[in-house]
Amino acid sequence: MNRKKKLNNKKGAASFYIVAFSTLILVIIASSFAAIIVSEITRTINDDLSQSAYDSALAGVEDAKVAFFNYQNCIKNKETYPDVLSTGPEVTCQDIAYWMNHPGCDMVSHILGRIGKFEMGEVLIQETNVANNMMQAYTCVKMDTVLDDYRSTLSSSNRSKLVRVKLDDVDADQIRAVRVNWFSDVNSAVYGGKFNYTNFSQGTHSVVFPSLTTSKAATPPTLSVQLVQTAENFNFNDFDVSVGDRTNRGTVYLVPTKEADEAVKGYESDPSLNYNGAYNGTKNVVAAKYLVKSNDKTSKNLPNVVLCNNEVAGSYACSAEIELPKPVGEGAKRNNDTFLFVVSIPYGRPSTDFTLEFLCENACNEKIVIAEDGTEEVIETNQAALEDVQINVDSTGRANDLYRRVETRLESGDSAFPYPIYAIQLLGDGDGSLLKKDLTVTSEWNFR
Repeated sequence: MNRKKKLNNKKGAASFYIVAFSTLILVIIASSFAAIIVSEITRTINDDLSQSAYDSALAGVEDAKVAFFNYQNCIKNKETYPDVLSTGPEVTCQDIAYWMNHPGCDMVSHILGRIGKFEMGEVLIQETNVANNMMQAYTCVKMDTVLDDYRSTLSSSNRSKLVRVKLDDVDADQIRAVRVNWFSDVNSAVYGGKFNYTNFSQGTHSVVFPSLTTSKAATPPTLSVQLVQTAENFNFNDFDVSVGDRTNRGTVYLVPTKEADEAVKGYESDPSLNYNGAYNGTKNVVAAKYLVKSNDKTSKNLPNVVLCNNEVAGSYACSAEIELPKPVGEGAKRNNDTFLFVVSIPYGRPSTDFTLEFLCENACNEKIVIAEDGTEEVIETNQAALEDVQINVDSTGRANDLYRRVETRLESGDSAFPYPIYAIQLLGDGDGSLLKKDLTVTSEWNFR
């Protein structure tokens, strides 16, 4: 009898342990599922907040476009304004000019009258879904029209960019060279981080340009850079000639390579080469004479081979300095109002970011740099600054307590200098290909 009781007690204890461990396992599983659910809900909420904050920052960018357009309307007559705020409650051109000269987080909201002239604060964004109120707002939007470089993107749908150079407190005749950088780490990521350079024919020392029929585009892309300039006084016939070491127009083609030995060789050093070597052992330099030669129909014009870095290091893969010739025409100085560049990708692919930097003969600008100890230091540089060529917009948006920041470049439209964005192509034979219309060029800014 006692033996049976002991056996039953052991069975009861075993059942208790089984139930306890099973319950514990179920609790752990349920807790894990609950943690996963809570994590996914939190992630969804954060993603929603992040997107809403990003949308708020974009709203600030859109308001910056309107604010800058208002500024352009104020300065189109080249009128000058006192560098103080007006006393009235309404926003005047004097106020807009003041805020553009004294940029701050509230400059856009002040220009558009979103907040009071002497107030500070964020601008709330109207939400359509009131039930999901995230208190969206843009908290800080800054505009800067004086920039160190010009930045843009070329693609198959937009193969070329015309840049009218307007310098800040620097005469155009001081510019010695233009530095072009292209194919950034962002572009490389699109193509799997791998380069597919244009090949060289070692036997004939010739450049083999990429074929449009191949499925894989050469990366980085071949780039063309065209210079258009004039002297202070000029005739249109001056564009068709080169006089000595001077020209008013010229085009160079930059072909990337990763072979330093081939790139070092120049055309003069080996007449059998069918390209001009740009790499001089430390950097790529395209001499001004190649721009001059490109406007001479009797010369053999060849592409310039540029040595590019095979490893993307968070910057641009290719960089080249193009030395600039002096213009043809009366007067020795370059005209500040007729100084332009056209940058394009002849093959239309692959897409690429690029920058243009303008270099002076001597120091012509000052920059503020952060020293190792965190202090600010002003240094002199030979890189000229641009004014009113582009607008850099720095916008911060908020949704509840989550913030997103967006920085972008906008083109500065010039109503006094309209330029057609697209060309007209006529297809067909005979009279069917003729366009029987008069064409005029207008500025899109006039219709806003």
